[in-house]
Amino acid sequence: MEGDNPLLRREEAWRGRYCLLARNGETSASLSRNGGGVSPSNGPAYDVPTGRRDGEVSNVSLADDMPDVRDSIQQLKTKFFLKGLSDKDLASASLRCPYIGTTACFFMMKRLYNFFPGGSGGSDPAINPRFLPELKSICPENGDVNVRLSIDHGSERRFDKQILQNIKDGFAVLESDSKLNDDIVTKTVIDSYVGFLNPIFGPSFEADFVESIVKMGQIGVKTGLQGQIRRVCAAFN
Repeated sequence: MEGDNPLLRREEAWRGRYCLLARNGETSASLSRNGGGVSPSNGPAYDVPTGRRDGEVSNVSLADDMPDVRDSIQQLKTKFFLKGLSDKDLASASLRCPYIGTTACFFMMKRLYNFFPGGSGGSDPAINPRFLPELKSICPENGDVNVRLSIDHGSERRFDKQILQNIKDGFAVLESDSKLNDDIVTKTVIDSYVGFLNPIFGPSFEADFVESIVKMGQIGVKTGLQGQIRRVCAAFN
């Protein structure tokens, strides 16, 4: 399980922050067919369109154009744009994908122990010095890369804006989350949700989340005779 394991990288696409893009197919469709509405843990309830169908191809190579935890902020913005999603979608709805999610130490090793180019080692300076020892204790160098840790530090089982504050304060677990604070556009979106005037005068994080999630559920929709309605969501008929 060492090195750049493509299977683990694809698992992260599903189970880490970028499951929002993956969920434009099977997961959203399953939720839609089984109830027509979604209510995250302590989060807003919202209706989602129903009637979409499942794909008939499952190939790991199709995930090559999905966002990766090591992408630059510009790569992330470009990949979201190519799916018809805005920078606000990237900075709002995508952050809530893992509100009860985890990631593997496999995806943390470079950030913790070999962040700088040329193999010069070191940790990502964007990590708060008070947070770094905790991360290293969970993911020690040369330790078990399959150990999992919460993506939303301190609020892993609640739907709230804590991950936004974590990003601002250097407590983001994933490198790609941290990068949202480096770009002026995505940083402005984050600041608008956790600023002093929010929630009285600022935008509604919950409303923007719902809007973006529904939009993401409309990516690559299969209707009519396309695809199939699976009897078991995880397997072809």
